[in-house]
Amino acid sequence: MKAAVIKSPGDIMVEEYQKPVPGNGEVLLKVDACAICGTDQRVLKGEKHVDVPIVGHEISGTVLETGNGVSDIKKGERYAVQTVIGCGTCPMCTISRENLCENGFKAIGYQWNGGFAEYMIMPKEGVEQGCLIPVDDQMSDEEATLLEPLSCCINGMRIIPLEEAQTVLIFGGGIIGVLNGLVAKVRGAKSICIMDVSQDRLDLLKKLDLPFNHFVNSANISPEVWVEEHTHGRGVDVVVVAASVKALVKQGMSLLARDGHLSIFAGMPKSEPTEIVDLNMIHYSEFHIHGANSSVKRDYIEAEQLISSGLINCSTLITHVFSLDDFNQAVEVQGNPKSGALKVIIKP
Repeated sequence: MKAAVIKSPGDIMVEEYQKPVPGNGEVLLKVDACAICGTDQRVLKGEKHVDVPIVGHEISGTVLETGNGVSDIKKGERYAVQTVIGCGTCPMCTISRENLCENGFKAIGYQWNGGFAEYMIMPKEGVEQGCLIPVDDQMSDEEATLLEPLSCCINGMRIIPLEEAQTVLIFGGGIIGVLNGLVAKVRGAKSICIMDVSQDRLDLLKKLDLPFNHFVNSANISPEVWVEEHTHGRGVDVVVVAASVKALVKQGMSLLARDGHLSIFAGMPKSEPTEIVDLNMIHYSEFHIHGANSSVKRDYIEAEQLISSGLINCSTLITHVFSLDDFNQAVEVQGNPKSGALKVIIKP
């Protein structure tokens, strides 16, 4: 089979690779589509370690073969791939919160070869956990790859009372910022503002006719001034930090209304993740601070329902589709803010 293989940091070769064979309890998938995300970019550059030479975790595929002992998954069925696989025994895994596995979860594209290949294996642990998520017959292969990032946003937003939110401000106009905005919109938030320092990115989002109220270049317009003017000094109800800039957490907190919610969706640089904040702001204004770490099956199921029902239209978010042979070109396009790319898909 063909696969995009990491030879060394920054050196990825599309070459012949041994086609996997499903063992006991495993499932062999023909990869129908696999999207490139920001984490993939960091892995490919060598900035983030993985244990395998083939990455890619936003995957849709069709069952080609099943190993011995697999009875409820049939050849020809289509699935999206749930990335996170827990230990199955810790307290969090026993309540289906594998994303918070106390023994450290493993993941497709990190500990097992991922979807930038013609074929991949869903390991026995993933099959048993239910990591193959059925998709509607009418959903395209490309749309099905978006279940993974959309499920992460659903998880991150789950306990925020968006139905009561007047204003949601999202720092970051990439695909994660957009998907968080779409979740907020479908949950009932009244006004959604995307802030980004790239005018090219903001112009792209406007061109895609996304259902947001404001697109603000925070390099030119002060977030504090904008919030003051648009909320009559009250502050916003929800801030989502969807960019790995730790100063945005402190800034976002200063923009909240009383009883406001701050979602720290993006991970911060592990070399220097600390930011000093005034804890009395949290205490006296009764702020709610939330983390967001991947997702689990319930989030994928909800993501599938939102897309298949048409409540969230993901087709407009897919701006580029490349063959596996053009993998390196696809990576370059996805990483270039001026390319007009939002979601880039590989079709093996």
